[in-house]
Amino acid sequence: MLHRSVTAARMCGVGILLSLFSSGAHAADLLTKAPPIPYTETDDFWTRPYLFGDLGRTQLKERGISLALTLGDEAVGNLSGGNRNTATQAGQLFFQAKFDLAKLAGIQGGLVGLTLVDRFGHNLNDEAGIPALQLTNEVFGRGNILRLTEFYYSQKLFDGQLELKGGRLPVGSDFFFGLCEFINLTFCGGQPGNILGGYIYNWPVSQWGGVVHYNFAKGFQLSVGVYDANSNYLTTTDPTIYFLPGVPNSNPAAGVLVPVELVWAPSGPLDGTWRFGGWYDSASSIDGGLPGILALIPGGNGGPDQNIGDQRGRYGIYESILQRLTVEGPKAQGWYTFLNTTVADHRTSYQDYQIAFGFRHTGTFSWRPEDEVGFAVGTTHVNSAALTPNAGGNEVPIEAWYGWQATGWMNLKFDAQYVMNPGGRGYNAAGVKTSNAWVLGIRTLVHF
Repeated sequence: MLHRSVTAARMCGVGILLSLFSSGAHAADLLTKAPPIPYTETDDFWTRPYLFGDLGRTQLKERGISLALTLGDEAVGNLSGGNRNTATQAGQLFFQAKFDLAKLAGIQGGLVGLTLVDRFGHNLNDEAGIPALQLTNEVFGRGNILRLTEFYYSQKLFDGQLELKGGRLPVGSDFFFGLCEFINLTFCGGQPGNILGGYIYNWPVSQWGGVVHYNFAKGFQLSVGVYDANSNYLTTTDPTIYFLPGVPNSNPAAGVLVPVELVWAPSGPLDGTWRFGGWYDSASSIDGGLPGILALIPGGNGGPDQNIGDQRGRYGIYESILQRLTVEGPKAQGWYTFLNTTVADHRTSYQDYQIAFGFRHTGTFSWRPEDEVGFAVGTTHVNSAALTPNAGGNEVPIEAWYGWQATGWMNLKFDAQYVMNPGGRGYNAAGVKTSNAWVLGIRTLVHF
């Protein structure tokens, strides 16, 4: 009975989104590719950017309201690795709305944003028994529920030189590497959240926070954020937190997460985005699987000894480079490369560093100017102090895909992954050595 009620509620929520979307508009695709091309007068079913056509979205955007509804799905199966060969899929339907207050209310530089994400499906690592540190279908996770991912107000000042932003936000909306063009999580989204998901929450989880972006010189931006660090944001049972912009109850590990980032965005034909940053989290917890006591000090005035290992906080640094290498055509054709590195506090982090390096080429064939190919290799390291046979090991995934722009509104990626030393050294939770994993998959992205 409860299952039927939850299912009915989710279907009702999707129905509301579809009814809202029937007025239609445009928003960024946070899954993989750039936003669809602007709608034109030639409304051909195969080339138009949205499955259902314009639906008045151009007029709405001119008035200050942008809406979008996008479906992303990843179907994957393992040919080897784990304890059984199987296949599964996971995906998400997400709705985005942006309200330009300059057009709607005369508030220059004001913007209200809303994003809802409904996830579904299963995790291949669990289904196949692959003990990998990183998901082999990255879209899975954080509960098969309809979740509030963004609800914020943004105000730009001094001709856009300064931006103030606050509300319910994922950290990755304003910091870290944001692209997600691969299916293995190693190469997708914000690296700090990939290896430190216990307290740095990537999309679709949000938390109350405030951000300042300061464009202090041409091509340079400094950003500082403050977020409420509370593991109760991960709830999948309390809709006042995961669906409504509520404030979770505090817990002993609550604190603040403060990321700082410097961005250099070189312009010109060979444009790019170079990010350098770090974070500090004042909460006192450490990841599971690590020794929990660092030091004891004598208690004062004859009192009991006190554990001071929980007073250290947590921190890390990262860099993220996305750079265009060649210019081969008018529609962004050419080679691109990326390099991401994250190093976390080894005292508190079970996974203490991750590196990802890869290439993408747009315009694979002259007669397919929007098709792409991608290749990446990465590694995730298990802390040498971890209490596991995987301690000190490196999980190494390799991934390649071909992206077919099947229509103006649908993109398909045919994907292959090879995961070496899953878990770090290949041991599962029972301490049994497993083999490397071959995983094949297809990602489908549809703009409605």
